[in-house]
Amino acid sequence: MADHLDRWSTRCVRRMRRTAVRTGTDRNPAARAALLERIGWRVRNALLGEVYATPKPGLVDRRDTGAHRDMNYETFLASTEAITPYMVRMFVEGMDATAAGHAPEEVFRMIRGTGLEAERAMYAATDGVNTHKGMIFTMGIVLAATGILYARREEAAGRLKDEVKPETLAAAEGAAMPETEVIAGQITVDAILDMARQMTARSMAEDFRKMLGHPPKTHGERLFQTYGERGIRGQAMEGFPILRDTAVPWLRRFQNICTDAELQRDISAQATLRRGLLQDTGSMHAEHFENAVHVSTLIAIMSVLNDTNVFIRSSYEDMCWLQAESSTILSMGAMFTEEGVRAIEALNMACIEKNISPGGAADILAVAILLLKL
Repeated sequence: MADHLDRWSTRCVRRMRRTAVRTGTDRNPAARAALLERIGWRVRNALLGEVYATPKPGLVDRRDTGAHRDMNYETFLASTEAITPYMVRMFVEGMDATAAGHAPEEVFRMIRGTGLEAERAMYAATDGVNTHKGMIFTMGIVLAATGILYARREEAAGRLKDEVKPETLAAAEGAAMPETEVIAGQITVDAILDMARQMTARSMAEDFRKMLGHPPKTHGERLFQTYGERGIRGQAMEGFPILRDTAVPWLRRFQNICTDAELQRDISAQATLRRGLLQDTGSMHAEHFENAVHVSTLIAIMSVLNDTNVFIRSSYEDMCWLQAESSTILSMGAMFTEEGVRAIEALNMACIEKNISPGGAADILAVAILLLKL
């Protein structure tokens, strides 16, 4: 498997480099190519971080195919290689369109075409299997929003450099950095998600308005008209609250569990901590720890997300059942306790039996992993 991943990684890097060269139009193409290669690696690692996480209830992972019969771990590797260059391109489109004076709403309209191209590449790589369609939508918006903010930061930094006289900079040496420069240098998770809201809010609101004017044609339209649930499009128009309020905070909290005495105390009151997982014992430990962080974060997302994938494959009632089960497992400490691990295993078997696959939660996990690396 390691050799296969090495060969796969080499092919993926070559494709990312070709994308960087094709889109390199600024005055420093080498720096731009390096930036886009970094973005590509972070996209790839986020996508692989999600599918690598094991065990995942009802989902494809390294061990089994969950509730699926048409895809496996290798399918996701092929899909990741196929869509990563398009994800990078959406970052580029956000960056370049902003530099050319286009508004965030215009950027969203631009990247929709790239998203469709990414879907076609995904289907070609997987023999028609939908592995990442929802991911393309969510991650594409987040990357384009990041590109917009990157372009604005570069513009602000350029203005600051032009406006500040050399003697002023010399006099300020060793002093605190000016507030404007600090702001110009930061691209935060909150800023990215707010930009995603600015990009999509008006367009998504219009989409929902149109849905009310005719009988439902899709599962998503039926869910909206019957239950008022707006799915991932509703998340986008609100700046992805599932990422801001649940996925990213829990991902950070689990990443810091080794030093979070309060979290350890809360978990210990419910279940038996896996103390060995909290001790630093080398590279193999780091791999196991990261896996536990990702699976546990997935459980946190599942506990609150109205996952339309579950509704489509099963029922609204099963979606509520899955939230309740996940909430209980989260209170046990998920992958960081013996009881939590057993409960996740049992939930996986139940999801397979019920044909439940929380693919929307898996998408959110991957985007959360990416956000903390951007």
